[in-house]
This record gives sequence, C-alpha cells and structure tokens, in this order.
Amino acid sequence: MISSSSQRSHLLRVPCYFSPMLAVIIFLGLVLRIHQLTDRSLWFDEAFSWRLIQFPFLEMLQRVGLDNHPPLYFILLKVWAAIFSDSALALRSLSILFGGLTIFGTYLFALEAFGKDLLPAGTNDGLQPHGRGIGLLAAGLVALSAFHIRYSQELRMYTMAATLAVFSSWALFRALQPPSRLGRWLLYGLFALLLAYTHYYGLFTLAAQAVFIAALILVRARWSLPQVIRDPGLRHALFTAAIASVLWLPWLPAFLRQRSQVQATFWSHPTTRWDIALLCYNMFTVRCDYYTPPYQRQLLAADASILILWLLRRKAGAAECYVLGSIVLPLICCLTVSAPIALRYFIMAHVFLLVGLSVVIWRVPFRLERSIVIAVILAFFAGLYIDYWHDLDVAHRPGARGAAAFLEQQRRPEEPVIICLPAFYFPLLYYTPHRASCYLYSDGRPMPHFYGTAAMIPEDLITDEQMHGLGSHRVWIVNIAGGLFGAYSVPVPPQWKVKSHHSFTEVGWLGDIIVMEYETDTVHEDN
Repeated sequence: MISSSSQRSHLLRVPCYFSPMLAVIIFLGLVLRIHQLTDRSLWFDEAFSWRLIQFPFLEMLQRVGLDNHPPLYFILLKVWAAIFSDSALALRSLSILFGGLTIFGTYLFALEAFGKDLLPAGTNDGLQPHGRGIGLLAAGLVALSAFHIRYSQELRMYTMAATLAVFSSWALFRALQPPSRLGRWLLYGLFALLLAYTHYYGLFTLAAQAVFIAALILVRARWSLPQVIRDPGLRHALFTAAIASVLWLPWLPAFLRQRSQVQATFWSHPTTRWDIALLCYNMFTVRCDYYTPPYQRQLLAADASILILWLLRRKAGAAECYVLGSIVLPLICCLTVSAPIALRYFIMAHVFLLVGLSVVIWRVPFRLERSIVIAVILAFFAGLYIDYWHDLDVAHRPGARGAAAFLEQQRRPEEPVIICLPAFYFPLLYYTPHRASCYLYSDGRPMPHFYGTAAMIPEDLITDEQMHGLGSHRVWIVNIAGGLFGAYSVPVPPQWKVKSHHSFTEVGWLGDIIVMEYETDTVHEDN
C-alpha cells in the first residue's frame, strides 16, 4: 500500500503543464495574431490554398501531388472550411490556432527538456537551468515574435509545422526518459509522421532528432556497442521509425515527382552567404519578403545568432545540444541537398532559436540582472512587432481586396475581368463574387508549376484569340506595376480604348494592382 507521503512525493515529480502566467502569455499571443487579421489581402500562396480546397477531396489530393507540399495541411484546411466557412477570418483562424499551440508547445518542450536531465549522474557537468522559467520566457518570445506572428496570420502550413516540431520534441524527450516505454515512443512517432506530412523541411527537423537520439543512446551506453544493442530505447526508437516510415511510403512517389520538378525549375536562386545573413536578420525582425536591409544590419543579426549558439554550447547538456542541432542541422541539410532557402521554411528552426536565447538569458546568475535582461529583450521584441505592423501599413494598402471591391461596384457581372499573372489571379478570384467571368491571361506557352498550375482549370485561361472574340462592350484588365515582378500587363487588342485607370497598392513586395477599364470596338460598331 502506498503511503500518503509517497503519493505526495510522486505528485511533486509531475511536471506543471499549466500556470496562470502561461495562460496570460498565450492570450497575449492570440490577441497579437488576431489583430487586423482580415485587413491584409490574401496573397498568391494563401489564395492558392483556398483554391485547392474547392476541388473534391480525391481530386484535391491529386492536385496537391502536382504542387510542392505534402497533403496534411490541405486536408485539415478543407475540413476546417467545411465547418467554419471559407471566409478570410475562418481560414486564417486555423493558422492562429496553430500559433497559439506553438506557444504552448514551446513551454511544454522547455519544461520537459530543461526540467529533467536525460544523462546519468556525473555524465553532464553542464548547466541545467530551471525548465519552467525557460519555458515561460521562450513562450513569451514566441508570442511576441514578429516573425512567428507574420506566418500565424497566413493561410499556409507554416505554423502547423512549427507546432508539430515543438510537440514532437516534447514527446521525444518524454520518450527518452528512462525507463523506455513503447507508448511514449509511439506518441513521438505520431507527431513525427504528422510533421513529415505537413512540410518537407520538417524532414530536416526529424533528421536532427534522429542524430540526437543516436548520440544520446551512445553516450548513455558509454560508447559500448553491446550496451547500445541491449538498450530498450534503441529498439523502441527503431520500431517507431519503421512504423512512421511505412505510413509515409504512400506519399513517396508524389514526393519524388515534386522534388524532380523543383530541381528542374523553381523561383529560387543559388544560395550565397548573404542569404544566410538575411535569414538571420529576418529571424528577429520581419518587414516584408525580398526586403534587403543594409549589410551592416544583416551582419549584426548573423553575429547575434552566432553569439547565441556559442553561449548555448558552453557547458551544454543534452537539452542544449538538442536545441543547437534543431537550429543548425536543418540549415546544413538544406545547403547539402541544395533546397531553396526561404524565410518561412525556417519557422521551426526559429522557435528553437528563441528557446536557445531563453536558455542563455536564464544562465545570468543573479536574479535582478536576469530580470533586467528579460525586460529589455521582451521590450525589444515588442518594438520589432510594432515596427512590423507600421511597415505593413495595411490601412493604406488595400491590394486585391480593394481592387475586387472596386470591380464589384463598377462592373456588371457579365463583363470580363482579365488578369495578367497568377500571382494576382487567385487573390482576385477569391474576393470576387462573380467568378465566372474572371480570366487569367495566357500567351499559349506552358506555365511553370510554381505559378499555381496545380489549382488551375482550362476555363481559367484566356488567350489572345479568345480576347479578340469577346462580345462585351466593356472589359476590365488587371495589370501590375512595381514590386517584385516589375511592370507586367495584358497585351490588349489595339482597337480597345482606355476609359479609366485605378491603382491599389499591395502590402510588402507585390507592388500596385492597376485596374484598367476598356471599351471594345463592339461599342463603336453599335453606334
């Protein structure tokens, strides 16, 4: 019979998965992510996600295989839209949900990783800070992170990947606690499988986890091969990896096809050292994609990141080594296989960078000095968030949403709208009530797959010949000016006459949407 004192001792060993401070942090993070959630127009990637879930389920899966991503997010988004509608608020709320879960998962991971020691007594001579304090600070940094807020408001799979990265890490550290239990390993395997089905860069995070598991088992066995073989954790890990691999195999043909088409043609360019410096810069402050700050700022951000990693590795224990690997190894894997370096793909590494920063701060030995450093860092992150929203200036950049509202007021439903590029076709299609008369201009040449061809149907396209055969008295043309694409316009027949010209600025790097009103020669023939 267990005594009451033993019961109390057991309860004290149970991690505290909830605290009032954590609830405040999660609430604050959700408020910041909900702020002006629908004011910014859906951009191409988001509208592409919306268009994909309009197809029947099996056709949607087939079309996802023609794009560049795994299917899990789109399956979940389709179910989510069926329950809550496909409004911008409803669709983006799924990412908001995962943003809140990432904050909570970051706390759980830090509590599990830094609240316990995976290595035997005497093996680890490093620092083992208090898990709860690190977890609350890391959760606070994620909640305030402009980088994470940016992608928590986007209709894409990035915050879902970050959520699964931290929850798989939490489950992994639970599985690695002796004695090894198969149930805990299977829970880890579930999160790992879901991550692999969410984003391919999650495979780099899983690779870092595999390296960590192997290294930890070797250290525990004191590099003795017979002890490694007898370790039940190794058997459980291999069994879990085998099950997860078998369950991922059905998607392998689609993955190989997607990988080959990305290698053949994609929007990315060869990686340079400045791309890595820019990645470090945007880990802390996000203004807009393709914004290139002065080299001095990029170098300062890179130096700050290196300093965090260097301080983290000093007297590092198992948890510190895991965080280091989760930050560095995905980038090394990305460079090794020549995968594109895009900021949003590194949202998983970003969360672990913030955990590493929290560990470094928590190592300040004196409470007063540590409290001052924490206050300064939190204020710095809050200032970066304010700068991010000031830079977006969504109140003066209506973009696709404003252009669609203008067209709804000015055009008749049967009057055609012809859009110059897919980057603006899908967003305008989303915001336009009368979609049957909206077309994407095609010059007859095949479009690259990253133009969103997986979500296109033949009825979307209009050619020069079809434009000449339009019977409408009035046609609306949507061109672009400035931004990433420069000036791009639909080549209209020479007899069409311009009647009006209206501009709608998009946020960030997308430039201006130019809505042109044309009268066709049909008007003059009638006269």
